Amino acid sequence: SFPPLFPRVEVRRVLSTSSTRWGGVRMKRKKQELRAENPHLPVRQQEKSARSLALNQFDQYYAQFYGSRWNSIRLGLLSRSKYCAVVNNFAEPEATVNLLKSLGCFDVRDKFDAKNESRLSYSNELDEVKTRDVETVKVDDAPASHASDQPQKSLSLDAELARERYIDPEERVIGDMSSSMYDFVPTKNLKGSEDFIEESKHYDYYKVPSRDVIPIEKCDNITFPEHLHVFAFPRNVFETFPQPVAGLTGNLNYYCLDGGSLFPVLALDLKPGQHVLDMCAGPGGKALLALQTLMPGKIVCNDVSSQRLGRVGSVLEQYCGTGSGVGDVRKTVSFSKGCATELLEYGVYDRVLCDVPCFSDRHSVSSDDENLFAKKMIKNRLLLPEEQCRLLKAGLLYLKPGGSLVYSTCTLSPVQNEGVVNMALKSLWEETSYEFYVTDLTEALKPFRFMCKIFGSKQGIGLGNLVVPNICNNYGPLYFCKITRKS
Repeated sequence: SFPPLFPRVEVRRVLSTSSTRWGGVRMKRKKQELRAENPHLPVRQQEKSARSLALNQFDQYYAQFYGSRWNSIRLGLLSRSKYCAVVNNFAEPEATVNLLKSLGCFDVRDKFDAKNESRLSYSNELDEVKTRDVETVKVDDAPASHASDQPQKSLSLDAELARERYIDPEERVIGDMSSSMYDFVPTKNLKGSEDFIEESKHYDYYKVPSRDVIPIEKCDNITFPEHLHVFAFPRNVFETFPQPVAGLTGNLNYYCLDGGSLFPVLALDLKPGQHVLDMCAGPGGKALLALQTLMPGKIVCNDVSSQRLGRVGSVLEQYCGTGSGVGDVRKTVSFSKGCATELLEYGVYDRVLCDVPCFSDRHSVSSDDENLFAKKMIKNRLLLPEEQCRLLKAGLLYLKPGGSLVYSTCTLSPVQNEGVVNMALKSLWEETSYEFYVTDLTEALKPFRFMCKIFGSKQGIGLGNLVVPNICNNYGPLYFCKITRKS
């Protein structure tokens, strides 16, 4: 007899405990029965996404710092963000203004000027009342006092009080998220254990620093550039802008960006003909905003990423034109690729914009792509404040005497905001003879209350200001701090 063409193969049916590929009620029931019969077997849990990890971190740490305000900030952070439209002066600005007004938008500069004028007039009237009510006391009417009759006060500090004021340099502030700023130990102290450190440890290495070396000067007024036209929808209006269209010049009519991004450029206080450096220019929104003021005589756009730098060039081509651009505006722009700490252009620029990489809170809770809270990115996340500090120190050294820098992030983290500002200024004070001061813009920013919520010293922001998300006008988060080199 001939052997069979198809030999018999013993088939053994095996019940799989894994999830079904195509679904099915029967297989799901079998899986449930198997789990019920074997309760001692561990059940594999689904790994948390980077978005959920980010939100858990924010709930744990931001809630301690912002207290009862965190609930409203969290709601805004998880909701759709709101945008402003910047009119392109290199297209047809009049037609664009009419279009945006027909959509129900208002001109931010017009509203700011009206609010600012009323604030200044009220302040002047208040000063006059205070001056009028001051009682003048003649020196002759005051009772004479003899120095010999007065008890002599000791200039030395009481020993017991001195012991109370003494701060142990080894003492750490663990879990204390008060309104004060934070210093940090460089992460090289954690070498060899970066991938095994919980996020809470990242905050344990921040200490309360001394503010004696950081002078702060108040600024009561801020200038909105005449040629900068920004339009926004009113409060509680959640409409979106239509897609920008090209006009007769071939350039797009307006550029949409988060309303918080407006404030770093306003804080720069640009003057005609100044040289400006954008240290981390990608994707190009703030550089374009600076060009729309028609102020810079030269602007250098630098970025370490070729892709992001290419995005800046694409934005300028779409809004300023090809070649030399409309009115030769692109001749004032130059590009630089590389790490901003290696430019070595000391004392060259009048204005520096230092918009550093950060947690990007809104992106972290809404997307898993390039999310710093992914488990494989924990080392990058721990090194972030150190990188930010290096960038800020380099930017301050690039300033001319009398020049100003604006440091900005898009995170709510006090560690990466005023903590980095404090660390950089303290380091430069110890290492160089340069002198800097921080400008307090809280009073000057009051007219912008119609637009967004801006936190200052009263809300626990020791240095700079913070635009916080709010469901009514959902801009931010964006932190910015203006630092000036003394002349």
